[in-house]
Amino acid sequence: MRRTLGTFALSLAFGVFGMSASSAQADASEDLSRLLQPLGSISGNFRQTLKDQKGKTLQKSSGNFSVQRPGKLRWKTGEPFPQLLVTNNKKLWLYDPDLEQVTIRPVDNRMKETPALLLGGKVEDIRSSFSVESKKGAYYLTPKRASAPFKSMVIRFDNSGLPAAMTVRDGMGQTTDIQFNGLKANPKLSSHMFNFKPPKGTDVIRDE
Repeated sequence: MRRTLGTFALSLAFGVFGMSASSAQADASEDLSRLLQPLGSISGNFRQTLKDQKGKTLQKSSGNFSVQRPGKLRWKTGEPFPQLLVTNNKKLWLYDPDLEQVTIRPVDNRMKETPALLLGGKVEDIRSSFSVESKKGAYYLTPKRASAPFKSMVIRFDNSGLPAAMTVRDGMGQTTDIQFNGLKANPKLSSHMFNFKPPKGTDVIRDE
């Protein structure tokens, strides 16, 4: 369970008369890019719910996050299983305070396709990495690579153009629903937020 949520943290039918599927997808990709382009950084809070294939709730949690383009993320989850994920776009730390353990790994292309990092990734990479469709204001993303860490994602924006919610489906059919609140667009974020120094006594695991 805990690893499922951590992986997420690492971890959206559009039809227009007279348009081909490929041109419709291109327009949806461009629309999504236009929404994300002005957001050089975002910070705020989230509530997330993990559900199984039948829609049964497995776990609920909440926390706060900050993301900065390109590829910098700090995602802190509270009870029942506290976790902290930090990446500076080169190195990733996944810290579990209950276990007094931190896993350190390099950031590769697969990690750059995780949902949370999409908000702080390179906008120009969206079209090359995802098939994008839009319907009723929601954007449906399907990774083009079979090895991507999720199978599909839906992202919705509020009236001010900020992300309001995300739904992610993994390879086992489980879904993670995330509701954002208290978001700030383009806050000034310190570079220190995106680096992590393990507390004294922490067990360090290097996954390289």
